[in-house]
Amino acid sequence: MPVFKLNLEKTYYEKGFFNVTVDFDRYVGGTGPIELVLGKSGRKIIGKIDRSANRNGTPRIMGRAELRDWFQENHGVGDTVDVDLGSLTSIRIG
Repeated sequence: MPVFKLNLEKTYYEKGFFNVTVDFDRYVGGTGPIELVLGKSGRKIIGKIDRSANRNGTPRIMGRAELRDWFQENHGVGDTVDVDLGSLTSIRIG
């Protein structure tokens, strides 16, 4: 099952994005919109896959203010959050 542990770094927490590691790159599609499912509530927002932000082409998942706000309401800097990449059309966080 393609689930990785995301260490909620200060930048992710403050900016509302996170990077997918090389080991899990193959579970994320190309660039463009992606549904983000947040926590146990199942709240859905539309994020963006950006493969140009990292030099090695691994995806950056941009959730913008909505993801930032969810991180800040539900977690703290340094927390570990599960990221489930089990679908090419959505990513479950938390």
